[in-house]
Amino acid sequence: MVPLRVRTQPSLSPAERDDIAAFLELAMQHDGARLNDHLLTDLNHGRTDGFWAAIASHDGSIRGYAQASTANDGVIVGCVVPAGDHSTPALLLRALLAELPASTRVTWWSSDASATTAAELGMRADRRLLQMTRSLPIPDTSDVAVRPFRVGVDEAEWLALNNAAFAWHGEQGGWDLATLQQREREPWFAPEGFLLHEREGRLAAFCWTKLHSGASLVGEIYVIAVHPQFHGLGLGRALTVAGLQHLQSVGAASAMLFVDADNASAVGLYRALGFDVDHADQSYLRPPQGDTP
Repeated sequence: MVPLRVRTQPSLSPAERDDIAAFLELAMQHDGARLNDHLLTDLNHGRTDGFWAAIASHDGSIRGYAQASTANDGVIVGCVVPAGDHSTPALLLRALLAELPASTRVTWWSSDASATTAAELGMRADRRLLQMTRSLPIPDTSDVAVRPFRVGVDEAEWLALNNAAFAWHGEQGGWDLATLQQREREPWFAPEGFLLHEREGRLAAFCWTKLHSGASLVGEIYVIAVHPQFHGLGLGRALTVAGLQHLQSVGAASAMLFVDADNASAVGLYRALGFDVDHADQSYLRPPQGDTP
């Protein structure tokens, strides 16, 4: 067994970020392992409050990476190691957890069978997230009126809608202007794919799409929501179809999205639109342990 050195730190130098980005890119190419979008955005934009990195290395080569970032209801963590390595995740996550106050709610998202590691760390299964996919084009159409997001104009009203719709959500809820502006600086951000629907003179719903390049262009329904005051009008389906229409118009050959497994109405809607489950990610929770001195 290769002896590993694990170090934790609350910030990364530009050179360290580049090395980690290269490691994550290789892991993604080899077996699809990746950090989620929330963690990647924090990594790309440098130090933020609550950020911690744990790096496993041997002879100067990175052999594993884990990260903690502040979220809506505590901290989320993610871990990437080479395929088949079942021991390094526990080392990395234990090192991260040691840096976080016991009073912090910690959520670990994992895309593999990690129940044993979670139990060793005192974490229990929590949310399950489905990735659903379908080919494009779609036969469905939508004539709902949408317009593109206007950078520098729509932020405040969009944040109010997003935070009302996702008040319960660990990653998508509780956004502030800095969080949104981080996404606006991402290379994939495209206002023309960020579709807003207005009703009664106010923002009622949105469908934010994203493109992934690769062997073929894949479009993602990145975030979609309807303001609670406009539920029951069929806007969820209409905005999903509008988003898919946009994605196929810019050349996407297939579409994907993520949805909580226990959101039966949304899962049913996406199945009715031709989506099937590709795989599931499981989160594990370390509840707050009480205040520390």
